[in-house]
Amino acid sequence: MQVSKEPLKMPTVELEAIETLESDSSPAFIIEVGVAALQFDLLFTNKVLRNTDLRDMILENSSEALRFRSWAQALGRASEVSYVFAGWSWSAVLSSRGGALKLVSGTSPTTSASTIVQNHRGTASAAKNDGSYSKSRSTIHTQSKEDFMKDLSTNRSLLLQNLPRTNLSAQWEGIQTMLEMSDVGIFEYNTEGRLMHANEAWYRQSSYPRDLPKHERLKFMDLIHEDDRDLIMSMWNTLTQGCPVTFEMRWKLRNDDPSEAGKWALTSCIPIFDDDKALISIAGNAIDIDDQKKSQEATQARLEALEQARLSELKFARFAKLSPVAIYIFVPERGMQFVNDQFYELTGHAHTPYNQVDWFNLIAQEDLRKVENDWDGMLCGKRSDGIQFRLKKTWVNQNGVRDNIWVQSSSYPNVDDDGKVLSIMGTLFDISQFKWAEDRAEEALAAKRQQENFIDMTSHELRNPLSAVIQCAESAIASVEHLRAQGVGSRDIEQEIDSTIESLQTIVTCSLHQKRVIDDVLTLSKLDSELILITPVKVQPTCVILKAMKMFDVECRQMDMKLEFREDKSVKEIDWVMLDPSRLLQVLINLLTNAIKFTKGRPVRRITVEFGSSCMRPPEVWEAVSLRTDDQLRTNILEQPEWGIGSKVYLWIKVKDTGCGMTEAEQTKLFSRFTQATPRTHVKYGGSGLGLFISKTLATMQGGAIGVSSEKNVGSTFAFFVSCRVTEAPANQKTGHNSQLRPIPSRRGASFEEAMKAVKLSVLIVEDNLVNQKVLKKQLQKFGWTVYVAGDGEEALQWLRRSSYWRGKESAETIVDKDLKERPRTETAYHDGDELDLILLDIEMPVLDGLTCASRIREWEDQSLLGPPRPGIKTQRSQSTTSLSPITSSQDCTTPRRFRIPILAVSANARMEQIQEALNAGMDDAITKPFRIPELWPKVQGLVPRLSGL
Repeated sequence: MQVSKEPLKMPTVELEAIETLESDSSPAFIIEVGVAALQFDLLFTNKVLRNTDLRDMILENSSEALRFRSWAQALGRASEVSYVFAGWSWSAVLSSRGGALKLVSGTSPTTSASTIVQNHRGTASAAKNDGSYSKSRSTIHTQSKEDFMKDLSTNRSLLLQNLPRTNLSAQWEGIQTMLEMSDVGIFEYNTEGRLMHANEAWYRQSSYPRDLPKHERLKFMDLIHEDDRDLIMSMWNTLTQGCPVTFEMRWKLRNDDPSEAGKWALTSCIPIFDDDKALISIAGNAIDIDDQKKSQEATQARLEALEQARLSELKFARFAKLSPVAIYIFVPERGMQFVNDQFYELTGHAHTPYNQVDWFNLIAQEDLRKVENDWDGMLCGKRSDGIQFRLKKTWVNQNGVRDNIWVQSSSYPNVDDDGKVLSIMGTLFDISQFKWAEDRAEEALAAKRQQENFIDMTSHELRNPLSAVIQCAESAIASVEHLRAQGVGSRDIEQEIDSTIESLQTIVTCSLHQKRVIDDVLTLSKLDSELILITPVKVQPTCVILKAMKMFDVECRQMDMKLEFREDKSVKEIDWVMLDPSRLLQVLINLLTNAIKFTKGRPVRRITVEFGSSCMRPPEVWEAVSLRTDDQLRTNILEQPEWGIGSKVYLWIKVKDTGCGMTEAEQTKLFSRFTQATPRTHVKYGGSGLGLFISKTLATMQGGAIGVSSEKNVGSTFAFFVSCRVTEAPANQKTGHNSQLRPIPSRRGASFEEAMKAVKLSVLIVEDNLVNQKVLKKQLQKFGWTVYVAGDGEEALQWLRRSSYWRGKESAETIVDKDLKERPRTETAYHDGDELDLILLDIEMPVLDGLTCASRIREWEDQSLLGPPRPGIKTQRSQSTTSLSPITSSQDCTTPRRFRIPILAVSANARMEQIQEALNAGMDDAITKPFRIPELWPKVQGLVPRLSGL
C-alpha cells in the first residue's frame, strides 16, 4: 500500500453518469459515508469490477484490504489523495448531491496489476479448496443502474442526515491562556496530519519543536513510536469516519533509537466538521501516563515473581510426591510434617496424616537401637553420615525367600543461629537388592573358584594330549628317516611301519579329544549367550541315530568293543518327523563318547543304543531312570509354526554300557556345569565336565529331559527324550519305514578307501589356509584324485574363467595369457583340459568369501557363462592326470539340461542357520571343520552325479 505525497485533483461526478461508469474500462464503485461508523457496502460496482477478482480483493479480511476500505470511507481532505491498491491507483470524490455517497475509481494501472490479480485468483482458489478462504462481512450490491437510481432518490433524505453538521469555532483567544497552564496536552491537526496549534504541555510531552517554520513538514506520525504506528493509522481512519477515539500510545524519544521504550500517553481525539459536513481537522488531548505505566509494569513484575515462586513450590511438592526416593521432614515436638508417597510405599505405613506417622514403629527390632542413636545425635545438631537398617516390611528376593527390606538413610538437621534444631529432612533409599547381592558374594566367589578350576582342567585337557601328539609325530618322522638312512631288512621295515602307524593313531586320538573339549567350550559359550537355536527339519530319526553310531564304528572295533542298535516296536509307525537333527546328534554323541571312555578296559565291553517313541511325555522317574530338566529353559516349543501341525510324539534314546558304573552319591553330581562324578574321574578318564550339562540343556530346549541309572562295577544307562511332530515325507523321497536306514554296501564289499581310489575324481579346493590346503590336497591325491587349489574366492573364479567350462566372450587362452602378464606367478594350480567334479569351498576367506563366490558361480551358470566342458583348450599349465569321466557325460548338444557344478561348503561354523545361509548362497551341502576323510566321502557321493550308482 502506498499513499501519494500530492493530492490528485479530480472533478466531482454526477450520479446521472452511472451509464458512463458502467461502460468505463477502469474499475469503479460507489459506497455510503457519514458521521457515524457505517458498514462498508458496495452500493454499485461497474462491469470491470464485477468481472474481475478486484471486488473479492477489496472485501478480504487482510490488513491491506482493511486499510483500503478505511481510506475509501474517510471524509475530508484525507480522501483526496490517491491510494495504490491491487496494482491500481485509486481516487475518491463525494457526490455533488449532498456528499452522502462517494465514488471510488481506479486509474493508471501499474505494470504488475494483472499479475497481482492473477496471483490472487490462484491463491483464492487454493484457499477455497482447503476451507481457509473467507470474505469481509460487507454487503455486496449488484443492482442495475435503474434500481440504484430509484433507491437513491427514495433514501436521499435519510442519507443527508448522516452528513457532518458541526464546525469548530475559531475563537481561541479567551481560553488560550487557560490551555497553556494545563498539564494536559491539547492539540489540533489538519486532515493532512500537520499540526495547527497545541499548548505547552503537548510540546513538552511530544518533544515537537516549537519553531514551526523550520519544521513545517513534520507530521503527527513522525512523533509516534515505531511499534504504535499501525494503531495510530487505525485510529486516524476511525476519526475520518466521524467517530471519536481514546487510546494509549507512546511518543518517540528525541534520540530516535527504535529500541527505546518511549513515553506513554493517554490520548483522546474527536473529528471536527464544517457546516457542509466536511472534515476539517482532528482535535484532542494527551495525558502523560508514563509514571503510571512504569509502576504498573513493576507491579506486574512483582506479581509474576510471586506466581513463579508459587509455581516453583508447587513443582517441588509434585517432585517430592513423585520421587522414587522416600522423603520426609520431621519437626521436634511436632512429629512428621511431610512425607511423600514413596515413603508410604517403601515403609508400608498406611496413608494417614503426616503427624500420625510413627517413625520408630517402622524399623525392625534388630536395628532399632542403631537408628535411635543416630537420631539422638541429629536432635543435638550433629550431622548424620547415613546409616543402613532394616524395616519391618518384607520383600521376596530372587531365590523366593522373604526377608526384611534394607534402606539407606541420609538425613541432616536444619538449625538456627542458636544451634536449635528446627527440623530434620531426610531420604530413604531401597538397597535390598544390593544387600542381597552382598549376601551372595560368597557364592559368587565359589563360582569364580569353580570356573578357575574348570579353566585349569580345560587347559590340562588341551595341553596333555599335545605332548603325545608332538612325541608321536617326532617318532613317526624319526622312523621314516631311519629307514631312508639305513638299509634295513623287511622285518625291520614292518616293525617301523607298525610303530609309525601306532604313533599316528595316537595323534588322531589326541586330536579328536582336543576337538571334543573345544566343541564343549564353544557350545557352552553359545548357550550362555543364547545363540543356540532349535531349527526343525524333516528327518527320519533312525537314520540320524545310525549316522551317529557309524562315527564310532571304527573306534569300537579297534577297542574290541561291541556296539549294538535296538529299535523298540513303538517306532514302527514313526517314519518322518520334524526335528533338529544336529542337536539330537550332539546329545547322542556326548553319551556315546562317555560310554566308550568308561567301558574301554573293562572285562565285558558292550554298548547298546535303544530307540523308541511315546505319545505321552515320559514321567520324571522312567524305568529306574531319574530324568532331569532345566526349569528355566522349559518351553512349549512345538506350538511354534515352523514345527507344523502333525501329531505330537516323544522320541526316547537309551545308551547302556558295561562300564565302571557309579554310586548314587556320584550320580547326584552329574548334569551340572564344570562338575564330574568324582575328582578321580578327571584324573583317570579326562574330560571337562561340560558334556552332560550341555546334553541336559539341549534336551530341555527340545522339550525333553535327560537322566541316568547306574550300578557300581556293573554299568550305566543314560536316557533322554525330545519332543517332535510327525510329518509327511519330503518330495522325491522314498516313503516307508527304514527306507534310508542303513548304508548300502559298496560293490564287492570294498572299503571307502577302495571306492575313493576307483572313482578318480577331479576336485578344486578353495582354502586360504596354506596348511589346510597342503594336508587336504595330499590326502585326496593318495586316492588318485586330481586336485586343484585356489587361495580365495577371486582365484577360484579366475580358475573357472580359464577352464574349458567358460563360455564368455574371451577365450580361456586369452584370459590365461592376459593374466600371466598382469599377475605374479602363484602356487594356484590351473587345469583346463579335464573335467571338474566338485568344488570344496571355504566360507570365510579374505579378498572374496565363499558365499559371494558361490553366488557368482550360480549367476554365471544362469547366464550361460559356464557350461559343459569344451575339449581342445589346453595351456602350458595343464598337468598330466588320470583320465576322468566328465560330470556331464550324460548330456549332449541335443538334450538341454541345466548345467551345475557341485559345491560343498567347508566352514568351522556348524549352526543350522549358518548352513542354511550357505545353501541359500548356492552351495549344495556343507561339512564342518575339522573333518576326517571318512566323513567327507558320503558328502561327495551325494553331490557328484556319476557316483549316485555306487
